[in-house]
Amino acid sequence: MILLKNYINNIYNILYKFIDIIVFLFLAIFKSIHLQKIISPTYFNYKSILKPTLFPLLMLLSIGLLFKQKSRVIYLYIINIIISLLYVVDFSYFKSSSDLLSIVSIKNGYFKDIIFTNSFINLVNTQTLFFILDILILIPIILIYRNKINSHINIIKRIIVSLILFLTSIVFNSSYINDLDNEQPGLLKNMSNKLYVGRILGDINFHSIDIYNYFIRNNKDMGNTNYSEKEITNFLLNNMSEKKTNEFTSIGEGKNLIVIQFESLQNFLINKKINGEEITPNLNKFIKRSLYYDNCFYQVMEGNTSDSEFICNNSLYPLSSGAIYYKYAANYYNSLPKLLENKGYTTAVFHGNNEGFWNRSVMYKSLGFQNFYGAHSFNLDEEIVMGLSDKSFFNQSFDKINSFKEPFYSFLITLSSHYPFTNTDNTFNKGNLKETFLGDYFSSIHYSDKQLGIFLKNLDRSGLLDKSIIIIYGDHNGVTSNHMEDVYKLDGINSPNEFNYFMYQKVPLLIHFPKDEYKGINNRYVGQMDIYPTIDNLFNLRNPYMFGKDILTSSSNKVLFSSGSFIDNDILYFSAYDSYYNIKSGVKIPCSNKLKDLTTLYKKELDYSHTILKNDLIKKFTQSNSY
Repeated sequence: MILLKNYINNIYNILYKFIDIIVFLFLAIFKSIHLQKIISPTYFNYKSILKPTLFPLLMLLSIGLLFKQKSRVIYLYIINIIISLLYVVDFSYFKSSSDLLSIVSIKNGYFKDIIFTNSFINLVNTQTLFFILDILILIPIILIYRNKINSHINIIKRIIVSLILFLTSIVFNSSYINDLDNEQPGLLKNMSNKLYVGRILGDINFHSIDIYNYFIRNNKDMGNTNYSEKEITNFLLNNMSEKKTNEFTSIGEGKNLIVIQFESLQNFLINKKINGEEITPNLNKFIKRSLYYDNCFYQVMEGNTSDSEFICNNSLYPLSSGAIYYKYAANYYNSLPKLLENKGYTTAVFHGNNEGFWNRSVMYKSLGFQNFYGAHSFNLDEEIVMGLSDKSFFNQSFDKINSFKEPFYSFLITLSSHYPFTNTDNTFNKGNLKETFLGDYFSSIHYSDKQLGIFLKNLDRSGLLDKSIIIIYGDHNGVTSNHMEDVYKLDGINSPNEFNYFMYQKVPLLIHFPKDEYKGINNRYVGQMDIYPTIDNLFNLRNPYMFGKDILTSSSNKVLFSSGSFIDNDILYFSAYDSYYNIKSGVKIPCSNKLKDLTTLYKKELDYSHTILKNDLIKKFTQSNSY
């Protein structure tokens, strides 16, 4: 009996000596899991989130073990306050924006706007009190406990235990981070889905990665590409001087602008048939009523769809590494929606995905869109792949657009034809391509094309079609390189090389004018960078900060890619293979000093654009009235 009593006393003494650690871990884990249930109710799983939550806490705890017990109690209490306040902020931000707070959203004032447009009572409710109530309750308990502490552990032992715990925690925690990075390359660098990162790795890991990206990784990625502001402004002035007044100048003034970015739509699908059935029958019909560019190349990089949106609305080059929507969402932009708003336009962007995906809720504020209709602005009555089906998306978007005061600018981003093309159109006859990647891709595009056709009919019936200029383009490829052999086989291309691959990286570009004016096919080589300058001329916006060209005026065949590849008249340079081709014949041509100089010249142009982004130069240009 005495032995049992002594045993119980020993356990009690040990627990009492480390009660501050036990309470800290219990409260921090409990709050972390509660936040996870809030931000991810559908996919929440205790087992999957427990370890990624625990190991960062153990790292913080290991630092506390270096202190004597009385100081350790205070340290853990302060860490508890910091974590609790972080969770309150994330909870409040999530409730307002359906996303997690990041450094960029703080920098561009998005979080500040949320705080000052919501009453304090709305933010501090029973759920936020859950995160901070213990802070007040613990104060008297800590004071009493500290007064009763009369023992301490030797400093050498504390250092050894702290070091072992820290190293063990960082090894295991890093393994979870590396697993996610390997599973989805680029996700942690580009933060295309912050909620997903937070759901898999926990809130503390998410913020640690976000801080690392902003202050360390972003600077490393950009390298030394700085050029003087004068040199860059001279280049832009020369580029602007090539733009001339023509028959298209200002014909869009007072008209609505509707831009549709079609997910994963490649140009080789236009007029293509499978078993006698057209893949894109509605686009094929609309092309006959529009000005169609059949040699338009997508120019996106790691930012994928977000890069395409950015290019269209800014005519600046995307980054060769990383996503502008995450890295430079706090920059100032002389964007398309801003200049149209200055002319009295109502501006809105529509997308059926989560508002935080690709950091859109933050970036659209910087781009100046007055309204953002994301997933939470729609009735999610039918979902396909990553969000609202294109059928429901187009129907609901039309209702909103039809209610807008004119003139307006509406930018619509489709979603249902997004990889992995698992929810496909069962009405499309795939024939021998059934249960293949290409078959699923074709039927997915066929479904979205059908919904686009209905949307265009609604615009026609409402009278908006003849009061608007409509631009439709594909955002990027749908067929990745590992599936290109199937495309070559389908099209009967034997012994394909890098030239063949490059020439498949085209997307359709359509410009439809009221009354079907100016319809026809244009074979000039153009890129997504040229969309904004063309709109600029049509609506007389006069933006000098663009690298693209007005394709209604210019005779240039230049298309430059952030990878370093380019098209210059008859020359195609493919940077991945450091090879030059005659783009008309497909014949490889030898390198020369002239071609090397041209490559260097275009590399400098890319550096100009990247320097603008890195140093937020458009803000400086507009403030100093450089033009």
